[in-house]
Amino acid sequence: MKRIAWIPWRWWRRAAQFAALLLFLWLFRATAYTGDDHLAGGENLFFRLDPLAGTSAMLAARQFIALFWPAALLVLLTLVLGRFFCGWICPLGTLLDYFHRLLRPIARRTNNFLDSPMTNSRRLTTAVRRSLTLRSVRYILLIAVLASAAFSYQLVGLVDPLALLFRAMTFWGDPALFHGTDAAMRWLDGRWGARAVEPFVFDHLLPYRANAFQLAGVAAAMLGVIFALELVARRFWCRYLCPLGALLGVLGRWSLVKRLPAGACKTCNHCADLCRMDALGDGFSPEDCTLCMDCVDFCPKGIAKFTLNNPLNKGATAGLSSSAGKNRRIITAGQASSGAQATDPASELGAFNSRGIMRDRKNDRRRPVDLSRRGALAAMAFGAVIPGAAAALQTIRPRGTDPYLLRPPGAEDENKFLDLCIRCGECMKVCPTGVLQPAVLESGVEGLFSPRLVPRFVFEQTYCEYTCTLCGQVCPTGAIPRLSEEVKHARPMGKAYFDHARCWPWGHQTPCVRCEEMCPTPDKAIKILNTFTIRNEDGFEVEIQQPYIDRELCVGCGICESNCPVEGESAIRVRRLDAPDPGTETKLDDKL
Repeated sequence: MKRIAWIPWRWWRRAAQFAALLLFLWLFRATAYTGDDHLAGGENLFFRLDPLAGTSAMLAARQFIALFWPAALLVLLTLVLGRFFCGWICPLGTLLDYFHRLLRPIARRTNNFLDSPMTNSRRLTTAVRRSLTLRSVRYILLIAVLASAAFSYQLVGLVDPLALLFRAMTFWGDPALFHGTDAAMRWLDGRWGARAVEPFVFDHLLPYRANAFQLAGVAAAMLGVIFALELVARRFWCRYLCPLGALLGVLGRWSLVKRLPAGACKTCNHCADLCRMDALGDGFSPEDCTLCMDCVDFCPKGIAKFTLNNPLNKGATAGLSSSAGKNRRIITAGQASSGAQATDPASELGAFNSRGIMRDRKNDRRRPVDLSRRGALAAMAFGAVIPGAAAALQTIRPRGTDPYLLRPPGAEDENKFLDLCIRCGECMKVCPTGVLQPAVLESGVEGLFSPRLVPRFVFEQTYCEYTCTLCGQVCPTGAIPRLSEEVKHARPMGKAYFDHARCWPWGHQTPCVRCEEMCPTPDKAIKILNTFTIRNEDGFEVEIQQPYIDRELCVGCGICESNCPVEGESAIRVRRLDAPDPGTETKLDDKL
């Protein structure tokens, strides 16, 4: 692996991390609605790069999803370079590295057993045992997610790092930034030249508005726990919990790039102390190494390096991953034949092979994955139990029985939608009106964080824009199909029904035609059924127009429900297509 000699590896890594983080943030902002109903494309790139999300979605849906071809490319690169994604690209990993710098003074004052210097063998033994026990958790989560997906229960969105980060930024970070910046600009109005930057701020940084979301606190708390675990150990989430990292780590065990020498020096161990992933704690662990290159840049002997493994040369590759303290170094054939004294402090540990690479004949094997057979069986059992537990909970809230559970346009089959949806939050981020909200228990436990249409959310007037198809453009799995406007209008999301007892013209003889005025369909799905004149309490004649719904034209957008002036529950509500008639629409009184 060649590079410009005077530029350390860590600076290349930091540049790559910074560039990937900027790309992630730019794609995040690119989904903010600016008045254009067509996106450039690629806004969901990071989720399509996620092999865990792609594998889980394809297992649950029992179909191949071509949208995840970038994930296949990442898998191929992982087989060559190892688990580089976590150290060079992952935006959550980058933020954890930056956050750790801020926590470093606090971490030094905490006496955590994983990152504290080991002063005796007993503490070291205890730390390693605990560390290895924790390392099994990520594999358990990985197997549980994939096993549950095989039973058509999609859980990847609850533990995938990209989904956790994006969802928290959408539900909590973006609204906080919007309202904070808006409040600051209002306070600075007319001061210190604030008016000069107002066009840029309100036209680019704060386009339109930031939507409010339910479960925003839950999403923020889940991400906050990941950052708080940095007080326990550096990259705690990446080391012990991340299922995506576990998948990439397993693939990285067969990577062509290997560390040389494998493990830490007998008399130094400086690289083991520096390793943020503890990949050198008990022998070199290729599934833990993220190629941060700190061990190369800060090696006091200058012997640590990463090199391409030659599978045709068994002698050169056999000992590249031996246990800690069994170092290797490259010397010339002349030095080997003349018996030149090695300067490596670990040179007495073994003999050199024909290529000048020192081997440890006793422990010449790779460090195994930190998951025992019992742990693997327990993980598979856990993954199989989850669908059963979810099925038991379905008796409390069966899937698809909520009559007001509306899915995004084009998502007609509830089972297929839940199988394909990875709960990434892309559709909710791009929605211009905020009608897409995360589900709580409307479709059972497995539907948590899946998008649903809520036409009347708190005090917001939310509805599905008649000409908008943005949610289908950003969905990385096809759970929300990419539809044209014509196809969207031909696939209704639901049907509207009146509650005549609450409707002003029907139940209270009060003039109101707001729903008919707001209906966006060209032929008006809401029409006036009858018009008559009455005298009000003041003795004046008023005209009453009673509306009705032509359900052949209704698309279920919810704009009528959102704009209904009736306080509390709307007098007109949109129900699922397969929901029975609520029986709230009475026949027209002949006397009227």
